[in-house]
Amino acid sequence: MKQIWKPIAMAAVLMTSLAACTIDDTSTSNNEVAYMLPEKNNITLTAEQQQMRDNNNEFACRLFRTITQQQDEPGSIISSPISVTYMLGMLNAGADGETRQQIMDVLGLGNDPAAINAYCKKMIDEAPYVDPSVTVKIANCIDVNSAMGISLYPQYKSDMQQYYNAQVDALDFTQSGSLKKINDWCNSHTDGMIPTILDKIKGDAVMYLLNAIYFKATWTERFDPKDTRDMDFAMAGGTTAKRQMMHRIALAAYGHNSLYQTLCLPYGSNGYAMYVLLPNEGKTVDDVIQGLSAEGLDHQLLEMYPHEVDILMPRFSTSSETKLEQALSSMGMPLAFDPYNAQFPHMAQGHSLYVSMMKQKARIEVNEEGTKAAAVTIAEMDMAMDPGPRQYEKVDFHATRPFVYYIMEMSTRTVFFMGTYQGN
Repeated sequence: MKQIWKPIAMAAVLMTSLAACTIDDTSTSNNEVAYMLPEKNNITLTAEQQQMRDNNNEFACRLFRTITQQQDEPGSIISSPISVTYMLGMLNAGADGETRQQIMDVLGLGNDPAAINAYCKKMIDEAPYVDPSVTVKIANCIDVNSAMGISLYPQYKSDMQQYYNAQVDALDFTQSGSLKKINDWCNSHTDGMIPTILDKIKGDAVMYLLNAIYFKATWTERFDPKDTRDMDFAMAGGTTAKRQMMHRIALAAYGHNSLYQTLCLPYGSNGYAMYVLLPNEGKTVDDVIQGLSAEGLDHQLLEMYPHEVDILMPRFSTSSETKLEQALSSMGMPLAFDPYNAQFPHMAQGHSLYVSMMKQKARIEVNEEGTKAAAVTIAEMDMAMDPGPRQYEKVDFHATRPFVYYIMEMSTRTVFFMGTYQGN
């Protein structure tokens, strides 16, 4: 992301009070104009890493768009694209061939596995320290099935520990205690927000790879609970429902375009912020999601300026469980989930593997104080299958009726001739 602004001489403006609230039924006891202009302490990236960041934002937009499109039922959703990035980084380090290429193409972080590992390491190591008033925890874990005699390649184990700070454990998956240990790990590394990730554990699974992210931050300027009240909230289907709406007036970063309004709500010492994209009248959430792109996000930030904003925001809590196999396959990496053709030769010694399951659980809580959010992404690795002797389907091709044909140069796949034969 690019810069927003550097704070300038606005102190006098910030102390200006408003004569009255612009929302008739939400008069506030605190009319002081709050300071909500972000001051970012950026992680320093190389030029290559800046491009990787931009590409990873594009991946985040694509993944979120795909997940929302594949929802069984419309409704609130929360996901952590960066958690999926770390998971794919760990998988990529153990993959090869077309499987690795598909993972790298979907991630968009380039074709150098070492550079991808280094980028992930930088974010894992430095993101928790951007803002001392914000809690960010990132953890990775690999649980290997000792009951099957599985052992990681030394190089893969070393890479996971060096670049992803991964905890590597050997567990007997046939014992009930292993399920508890995996779930306890999730509970511990998300401060109880994601208490479980698995309902059961497969005794013949090879290993589980896990990533956990925990985020907790207070608003730079908190909402006063005294100003929170029940208000009508317009639902997608045209109905209304009562929701607890927080209210305050603030000098904040604001922008708008033909699709939506954008508001920046910074946290803590301005190292992190929430950007709220509110569809314009006549537009929908789906319209906004379809327009999301990394370039669009950058442009949006450059078009945001200080405004005195009358803010209404609902208190809310959202939990999601998202299966990722279909989403990632449709984005371009189906081979990782193919039991016959996946290539993960660098992970476990003497075993061919594939990703038999990948999912994410995520949760967010937003209130007057700030935000708590957590996500756990898990990938289950199983033994790849030997397809055995191939059986070929028998078919007839009887060109006894008119047909179309073309002549192609195969090295460039250039069509030289096309025609039909009608029998005359």
